[in-house]
Amino acid sequence: MAKTIVGLYDDRATAHTVLTDLESAGFGQDHLRFASPENGDATDYDIDVTNDTTPAALGKYGVADDEARFYSEGVRRGGSIVIARVHDGDVERAVDVMAGHNPVRFEDRGADYLADYDEARTYTADQVVENRNRYADKSKQRLQEIEEHLKIGKRDVVRGGVRVNQYVETDVEEETLRLREEEAVVDRTAINRELTPEQADAAFEAKTVEVVETGQEAVVEKTAVVTGEVAVGKDVNVREEVVGGEVRSTRVEVEQIEGEVLTAATPAFREHYTTAYASTGRDFSDYEPAYKYGYAAGQTYSDRDYAAVENDLRSDYSTRYNDGDDSVWDDFKDAVRHGYNKAKAAV
Repeated sequence: MAKTIVGLYDDRATAHTVLTDLESAGFGQDHLRFASPENGDATDYDIDVTNDTTPAALGKYGVADDEARFYSEGVRRGGSIVIARVHDGDVERAVDVMAGHNPVRFEDRGADYLADYDEARTYTADQVVENRNRYADKSKQRLQEIEEHLKIGKRDVVRGGVRVNQYVETDVEEETLRLREEEAVVDRTAINRELTPEQADAAFEAKTVEVVETGQEAVVEKTAVVTGEVAVGKDVNVREEVVGGEVRSTRVEVEQIEGEVLTAATPAFREHYTTAYASTGRDFSDYEPAYKYGYAAGQTYSDRDYAAVENDLRSDYSTRYNDGDDSVWDDFKDAVRHGYNKAKAAV
């Protein structure tokens, strides 16, 4: 029994890549149809973008009414669609390919598209760009990896000191001095003595006698004498101190959540194991953790292609299961990829 799988993509280039991957997976002219309002090279699967993408035309492929209007509105807004008509046994392979290129999901835009549905009106180029930008970030969940860093340094801190003031003290010093003073004294004595002629001649000569009076006075002189010194400075001591603090960081890890959805996917994991790994001689239980790990990662990063996260998954998986040794990654990576794409298809 044949089933119809439809993928809606915001741009022609992505939809064309899906076609190429479906061809590589073995699907061809009998299975695929392609429609895009964007200009581009013709493909072997082109259908008329005006007449063959109406709800009625899509209904002929087996698409339900609401979904048919949703895909028709998506094309009117500039999107491109890929239609795959495949047998039951090929459904999973086709879904894995189409889900791996981040198709527009009915759950994300269905309400907006159906509320604005207008079959007669086509978006202009500016409206197409505005529509893509509007939804560009809505489907992405971003978890930031944050680290705190310590900046350790030194600063001068006043912890105390010494202030030295110089001031003047006045003291009185006294000493007793003996001062000598002179005073002229004139003493007259009455004498009655007769002079000889020679003495009389000599006595009557003009004379002047001077007596000088002298004395002593106190003299005070001051002399500055250095009697001591006070030296003011700083002693510098260097000490070591260990300074640190707690820093926080966030890391994004994939956490597996067991539930009905993952349990329902287990039969598909076993089928893939039978095809890809049965000949290795290992049991399914050896590969089951890798399937479940990939499935959990596909739920966590549902907005990203597997190729964009493969390196991160390799590192995380190796740390989680192999003590950091990634040499065995090649043995399990197909199981991780299969689980990842299975989860994206389920989402």
